[in-house]
Amino acid sequence: MTPPIDLAPAPRLTEAQIRTAAASANVPALLMLVFQATGDERWLRDPYRPTRGKGLGDHDSGGLPEDVQAEIREAAVAAIVDLQEGKPPAIEFPSPELTIEMMSICMGEPVGAEYGGMLSEGIATRIDPHVAEQAMPTSPQTHGLSVVVIGAGLAGIAATHQLEAMGADYVVIEKQPEAGGNWWQTVYPGAGVDTPSHLYSYSFARNDWGQHFELRDRIQEYFAEVVDRLGATDRVRYDTEVLRAVYDEDAMVWRTTIRTSSGAEEVLESTILISAVGVLNRPKLPAVPGVGTFAGPEFHSAEWPPGLDLDGKRVAVVGNGASAMQIVPAIAGRVGHLTVFQRSTQWVAPFEKFMTPIGPELRQLLESCPIYFAWYWARLFWQFGDKVIEALRVDPEWEHPERSVNARNDAHRAYFTRYIETFLADRPDLMEKVVPTYPPYGKRILLDNGWYDALKRDNVTLVPEGVTAVTEAGVTTESGTTHEDIDVLVWATGFDVARFLASFEVVGRGGQTIREAWDDDNPRAYLGVAVPGFPNLFMLGGPNTFPGSGSFTYFNEIQMQYIRRLVTQMVDDGLHEIEVDETTFEEYNDAVDRTHAAMVWTHPGTSSNWRNAEGRVVYLNPFLNVEFWQMTRTSDLGDFVGRRREASRS
Repeated sequence: MTPPIDLAPAPRLTEAQIRTAAASANVPALLMLVFQATGDERWLRDPYRPTRGKGLGDHDSGGLPEDVQAEIREAAVAAIVDLQEGKPPAIEFPSPELTIEMMSICMGEPVGAEYGGMLSEGIATRIDPHVAEQAMPTSPQTHGLSVVVIGAGLAGIAATHQLEAMGADYVVIEKQPEAGGNWWQTVYPGAGVDTPSHLYSYSFARNDWGQHFELRDRIQEYFAEVVDRLGATDRVRYDTEVLRAVYDEDAMVWRTTIRTSSGAEEVLESTILISAVGVLNRPKLPAVPGVGTFAGPEFHSAEWPPGLDLDGKRVAVVGNGASAMQIVPAIAGRVGHLTVFQRSTQWVAPFEKFMTPIGPELRQLLESCPIYFAWYWARLFWQFGDKVIEALRVDPEWEHPERSVNARNDAHRAYFTRYIETFLADRPDLMEKVVPTYPPYGKRILLDNGWYDALKRDNVTLVPEGVTAVTEAGVTTESGTTHEDIDVLVWATGFDVARFLASFEVVGRGGQTIREAWDDDNPRAYLGVAVPGFPNLFMLGGPNTFPGSGSFTYFNEIQMQYIRRLVTQMVDDGLHEIEVDETTFEEYNDAVDRTHAAMVWTHPGTSSNWRNAEGRVVYLNPFLNVEFWQMTRTSDLGDFVGRRREASRS
């Protein structure tokens, strides 16, 4: 068994340090800690019950009066001291039923009974990460099982953790010189997460984050540290590119051709092939004439040149999505002039803790008190997860479908609009340009890290038009206006997310390629994991698995747990290959499309990179987090066709 890992020893705090930490800690999470430690049910009743928070903020006060907050904090100090002294909590792990009661109180709103299993498991795992491993199947048959993993980013590391626990004989192929995937590649100014750092952590590898929303360098360091602490460094072959993977039907093995840093080609043979390549690493440039012909530096934001000097330069940024939202505020203060070309508008939410450090005592509390950490994590998981999803589902009876999809979505629209107005009340010219007409969440909600402050600067110009052509001197926009006052041209135009597994050739049964199976840009998979005609090929972060709202790290972990259960059953049953059943595959993807049809992402007023050329949403998962957890919680070989080498069907 591979134990969970902590990247730093848990500190032992003095009472004074605990008191300082409690003063800045999240009160609803402290309240749950007090109840779990003491078992005293009075803490679940008024006057201690928090109110419901608004927006995506932490709601640290719980909306409670100062005197009530002080009482909870004081009780938390006593409880934490007792826990440090070795006194066991009254409730070791809350049951699913109790978890729902506690979560409903903690969040100040009803949490459905269907969440009991998922949330109680998540909380228990973060109190004691060994809980998750104890729930996983073990089998001597998986020892020595040959596996090739493609990619050492977020998904590949999740795979590594489970393969270590299985005792598999695996190798990870990574084209970059270090682990981290797109976080190694992404070096543009301001790069960081827009998911809370503690949701970006693996359940098996807690980390001492210095900021609530970490920047790129610390994220990259974390991934490299996890690989090292897993003892998997020697398993990863860096600076190595996968060229093709071909399934040998007779031998029932995958043969993966790689090219090493020396240029030599080599073929790896494995029973299992796991793709963890992701899609946020293939830049997408618009199909406009002249791209690449600009005389000065011209590049996609994902390919930011090292050492680029922007001081005093005239810079053009094409796009206003997630990358631009980080780049523009980061460079606006040092460029001579910045022009932002906006093809479409974006909804932007408050970013209360952007660049906010976590105090040293609170960091120590998060590391040393697992119960507090577990409840703080649970609040973030709900706040950034299924709490939001209900605002994304279409109400067919809603009377304002042109501007929103349901009453809650309309309330979010009003909230976000008011937020924009607080910044731009003195700039009606900008208000006209930036407030979207489509429903909130129709595109990815962006977090404001100084975007509106940057747009108001004297040296920043917002052009509400798309670029239609590029010349050596500059660009032309939709109105026919030319802009030639440019020294540097940056394309912040997103990624080609419709073409999964596009970085290498994949050939399955009968010589069919994955591109042929998917008509190039129409990827489909069962649970985002398996495709008919490609036995023993499993994907992490595959089609329709990026959560519409929630933690991508969590999704990758539960997918890999599903794959582990499936593969363990396969080898225990003496099977050499499994291939998802065609009917199961079709029924699942029909459900994906039906669910998407009732979501905001298919609203006629929206367009995004989440869709393919035909308008089908291929990137996002349309299901609630709890629904996808239920789908992947158990694996059923009945959903697959299993075979042995003698070709007799199981």
